[in-house]
Amino acid sequence: MTAYYGGIDLSARDSQVCVIDAEHTRHVEQKVPNVLDDIDRLLAPYKAHLKIVVESTFNWYWLIDGLQERGYEVCLAHTLGLYMITGAKVKTDRRDAFALAKLLSAKMIPEAYIYPKAKRSVRDLVRRRARVVQMRASEYASMRRMLYRHGILEHSRYGMTRMSEEDVERWFDDPRVQLTGKYSIERIHLYTRHIKGIESEVALALKGAASYRRLMSLPGVDRILATTIYFETGDIGRFRKAKHYSSFCRLVPGISQSGRVVRRGRNPNQGNHYLKWAFNQAASYAVRYYEPIRAYFQHLLQTHHGRARKLIAYNAVAHKLGVAAYHILRDGEVYCQKKMFGAAIPSA
Repeated sequence: MTAYYGGIDLSARDSQVCVIDAEHTRHVEQKVPNVLDDIDRLLAPYKAHLKIVVESTFNWYWLIDGLQERGYEVCLAHTLGLYMITGAKVKTDRRDAFALAKLLSAKMIPEAYIYPKAKRSVRDLVRRRARVVQMRASEYASMRRMLYRHGILEHSRYGMTRMSEEDVERWFDDPRVQLTGKYSIERIHLYTRHIKGIESEVALALKGAASYRRLMSLPGVDRILATTIYFETGDIGRFRKAKHYSSFCRLVPGISQSGRVVRRGRNPNQGNHYLKWAFNQAASYAVRYYEPIRAYFQHLLQTHHGRARKLIAYNAVAHKLGVAAYHILRDGEVYCQKKMFGAAIPSA
């Protein structure tokens, strides 16, 4: 029985498909349009004994889901682990597909997590909400700059959220400036409607999610941060230990060691930046409003020196919250200060 290995180099409009056997003999090597039926026709003769790998590009959803639904064994390759392909001197779609197939046959594919299809659209909505909030904040900042540019100081950062077209007419005499301001307000109102609509849809998906409610027992974690942590984490069972989860959340620095030289901070951007943002926000709120965490933060400030000590202290709090979230999701328990932090938090 011959085993076959397929590598698919996925682009925006087409895919390079390569199928090899254990001896690296090429049985299929062809570029086809991104049509599932066309790709299936190439792979079908080898389906019974075929394993397929697809690189994790921006548009992998339709291909991975389609091949799995048609009974193929598929894995997703993590882009960061494919330096053999991305760092090659000569890089073409044909070479990339062949390299993927060879790595698969040698069991050397750095696999990425295939987020469950049923929850993927909700996770993407949560990410979209974050983007729309940023766009709305940009509009608020633009309006404030315009007010300062015309010498208008009778406003506050939070008061900008209640501004109306009547305010624009009161502030500015020039009709062209008024038009600019009114368009900004229209965009702000549009973004606000989109944010509320997304939040309503996500709330429906969270009905009955006990893990989500338990996450809100964490200091500094509100419903938005709990939603982000819940959906970005996915299956907590894929992390064997809390330290693996913390690394995925970008809450621990990388290390580069050679001989006696050790440098920390290597590759800080590897991992999920949405989770890093969520736990950093939670740390900021916890230090501000939760007395035991504030005492721990002050203790860290006293034990570290230099300009970066505050950053180090906030990162340490975020890391502790990440470990706590891991145990909450894995064990199904609410936040417990003593269990999650042990003796790390001194008495206030």
